Amino acid sequence: MLQQWHGTMAVWNRCARRGVVNVVREHDWLAAFGTLTGVFLLLQLTLTALAGMAGMRSLLLARAALHLEIQAEASDQQLQTFLSEVQQLSSVEQITYITKEQAYAQMKTREPDLVAFIEEFGMENPFPETVSVVLRSLGDYGTFRQFLQEERWRGVVDPSFLSEQTNQEAEIHELLSITRAAEIAVGILIAVIATTILFVTVELVRERVLRRAEEVLVEHLSGAFPWMIRLPFAIEAMVLLIVATAGSLLVCTLLIAAAGSMGTSLTAGGIVEELVRSTRNILLEKGWMIVVLELVAIPCIGFAGAWLGSIAKMNPRSLILHRH
Repeated sequence: MLQQWHGTMAVWNRCARRGVVNVVREHDWLAAFGTLTGVFLLLQLTLTALAGMAGMRSLLLARAALHLEIQAEASDQQLQTFLSEVQQLSSVEQITYITKEQAYAQMKTREPDLVAFIEEFGMENPFPETVSVVLRSLGDYGTFRQFLQEERWRGVVDPSFLSEQTNQEAEIHELLSITRAAEIAVGILIAVIATTILFVTVELVRERVLRRAEEVLVEHLSGAFPWMIRLPFAIEAMVLLIVATAGSLLVCTLLIAAAGSMGTSLTAGGIVEELVRSTRNILLEKGWMIVVLELVAIPCIGFAGAWLGSIAKMNPRSLILHRH
């Protein structure tokens, strides 16, 4: 049993070495590498676009914060009770209380002309106290709106803000529906690209089988098992796929870095910079999973490509006809 195991492993090692050597033996290896790298680069960029859409969704959710105006007649006790109960809601992720002074300082940064006008005429601080509430998801808007509509909060929160936030909720939902539709389209594109990679691999194996028809015929006549004949072709395909994946990841990383630096330099502090930052964080967090999935898929594509590419040419009659 042990001797049989060692014999099988020796055959595998020999076939693997032949596959690696045959990669550069073929004159078209550079063209094959370029073709696969181009297709894989398209896949990496599509996955990056998918991460960008996820970043856009998180950015929309972060910007969907409710800014509730606190009424001037609300007592400190009512305000503290309101803040405490809002903090305990399971639908609330973050709550921030903004005093009139903090609101004035923020407006001085955002709208310096307006604040300069107020200071010039000696007007009092017109900005009210507010509470900024970030919900865990847009699906929690309805529940939180019902909470604000309770009778006990009518003297605390300005009711006019409810209709404004309802309009904002509808706009955010519309943007998210567009994002989801784009994600579905990108998912279909990823499936098409993956299928294209398989077809390219099948065609590469088929061409190599035809070019080495005499060698394959000799192995058939010598009694070699079909898997022993296909294994070198599968190893060739896997080596090309691995090198193409590494090359496409390198090019994609350089392109993302260049686009990110260009985008942030042109729109520093804007929404583009926030989107780039959010997308980068998603790629850093989930990128390793994408790489692992691709590395796991490479042997599957390699063996499937070798089998599909050689299945029609693996009988001696077909090899003899091609030889002549």
